[in-house]
Amino acid sequence: MSEVTLRQLEYFAAVAETQSVTEAARLCHVSQGAVSLALGQLEHALGATLAVRQRGRGIFLTPEGQAVATRARLITEQVLGLRTAVSAAHDELAGRLSIGVFTTVAVHVVPHLAEWFSVRHPAVELNFVEGTGPEIQDALFSGRTQLSVGYEAQFDDDCAIDVLHEFHRQVLLSPDHPLAACESIGFSQLAEYPAALLNLEPALQHTLAEFRRYGVTPNVRWLFGNVPSIHSLVGRGLAYSLLMQPTATSVEGLPLAFRPLSDETPTNSLVAATPVGVDRSAMVREALHSLHSQWT
Repeated sequence: MSEVTLRQLEYFAAVAETQSVTEAARLCHVSQGAVSLALGQLEHALGATLAVRQRGRGIFLTPEGQAVATRARLITEQVLGLRTAVSAAHDELAGRLSIGVFTTVAVHVVPHLAEWFSVRHPAVELNFVEGTGPEIQDALFSGRTQLSVGYEAQFDDDCAIDVLHEFHRQVLLSPDHPLAACESIGFSQLAEYPAALLNLEPALQHTLAEFRRYGVTPNVRWLFGNVPSIHSLVGRGLAYSLLMQPTATSVEGLPLAFRPLSDETPTNSLVAATPVGVDRSAMVREALHSLHSQWT
């Protein structure tokens, strides 16, 4: 078996992150040919196909490739950490940190992390990958990201999680809605009113499951892939919704009201996740420290 080199792992980690030989070459400041050659040499050294090219659809990692990508990223980070430790006695961090973020929490998480690293660790190149629950978990295990932030229900048992903040689903209403006068609201009370729900996996599935748990069929009038549209519709008094994080007004400046559910619902905490069994790099630990400071 041929030897595996650090350069091969570095280029493969870039391929896993970008899902493109062209983008990986740009990221590593080398030619596409150099990346393709390193990928072929790595596959030969390991005796396994790590990536499959599909015309017009980029590169897809095989199961073996996903396993190698996570470890390749860790190894390259550890080597960079050695260089950083030698060249920066004051603990300055440097390198590329990619973080997956569930779409609806990006507005809360991204600005905080971007400011934190730009002020404290300007040598860190921060990259965010937004997506649904399955997408950010897939990015984590394919090696495209080192850390993902979302809700606990979005991650399976192969993820090690840090709880950042506990949330419960709440009813979002216009202050003029007939139910806004209630201190708390049950699922059965919502049945007759039109709903605007978040159409992102697995948020919609969990919301509908909670209705079914209490024998209620919601009147789902609208489905949206983003929270601001829901805020605007609710602010105009056209629907109610069920969301995790309260806000005072819609993007149009219309007032919003949040009421707790009177029926018991499970906690769905905001969490940060990494793959089980993978050591967290100094940059990942710093990101976790930043997130904990934001939510405590």
